[in-house]
Amino acid sequence: MIKRSILFVCACALGLGLGACSKTIEYNSNSGYDGSRDSASQLLVNTSKVDDLSAIDGDNEDWFYFTPPEKGFITVRANVDNPSAIVMSIEILDGFGRTLHSMTTNSSKSVYEFIKFEVEPERYFIALKTREGKSPYTIRADFEVPPPPVVYEPVIEEEPEPDTPTKSSSSKCVPADKCKPGQKCCRPKAQPSNDDGIAEGEKTIVGTIVLVTPQGEVTDIKISGIGRSKGVKKGAKAYLRGLKRKVDIYSCLATSCQATVRASSEELTHYDKVDVVVE
Repeated sequence: MIKRSILFVCACALGLGLGACSKTIEYNSNSGYDGSRDSASQLLVNTSKVDDLSAIDGDNEDWFYFTPPEKGFITVRANVDNPSAIVMSIEILDGFGRTLHSMTTNSSKSVYEFIKFEVEPERYFIALKTREGKSPYTIRADFEVPPPPVVYEPVIEEEPEPDTPTKSSSSKCVPADKCKPGQKCCRPKAQPSNDDGIAEGEKTIVGTIVLVTPQGEVTDIKISGIGRSKGVKKGAKAYLRGLKRKVDIYSCLATSCQATVRASSEELTHYDKVDVVVE
């Protein structure tokens, strides 16, 4: 009996293929200190952090949290070093663990960016997960404060009184398209109705693009702030503010809609507002 035990131990040590000797690596069994929301590592805003995921080593999940210093906007970016060696999901969650935004990586792309979204000075989480593969990555959350509101004042043209010098140009308002924060801005003139925008007098609401998925010549987008609760349905008339591009809404939930638009991801980082006509 003793000899059999010795032979079994020796066979395991020499790797003779006995099934009882092998050990399966369980999911997230070796994640370290940051493998769950409760043990998330702090990510300072406007600072990059380098880490790695490895499904073969049991390091399947990395969690981070960040806290904006004040109300503003956050843009989350991830850079995957070896995209062909891993399939990774990236999620942004609120303080209660509810998913706000998510995407999945693929072998042909290494850089991923979530379109900036509004945040409060509260705790948010980023979760990176994988079930296969291994790769280092860099994660970053860039914070920016909203610009000060621009105050528009009506253009008042006055004829100078007789024998009175014309008023100083400093008292006049600056045209809306050239106005900068802190200057007195003229109220923009109403635009005539046309085929590429919202007609004058139509009632609109504004939505914000929160997720972008490029699909060749068009880009699939998710728009928050609109939806069935505000009277927006599939096929509603909508345009991308700033570019006057038509937005095709093909699905709506209570507080968001899915749509497509002919615009690149780069353009949508600067033009993320959608005007939607409602009855």
